[in-house]
Amino acid sequence: MRPQQLSSKREPLVDVVENDETITVTAELPGVAKDDIELEATENMLTINVDDEDRQYYKEVELPTEVDTDSARATYQNGILDVELHKVERKQKGTKIQLD
Repeated sequence: MRPQQLSSKREPLVDVVENDETITVTAELPGVAKDDIELEATENMLTINVDDEDRQYYKEVELPTEVDTDSARATYQNGILDVELHKVERKQKGTKIQLD
């Protein structure tokens, strides 16, 4: 007798590491084929979605700072997904005010 399948998706274990120039997100996705992993990045969020017959994972990872989504690089090996994103250089907000 097979165990009953849960309809909800699992949250993978995720680790976020920030250094001076990049943010790296590492997620454990055991038993998943590389082609079944869907990734989407915004300036402050990474979404991981896996939807195959046997395994389903979903996780929205809030990033600690804004990133350049065009810089994203992802690798998947032995059930471990690594996504590296470069931080956006902070531009000075505000306007210099001249004194009269």
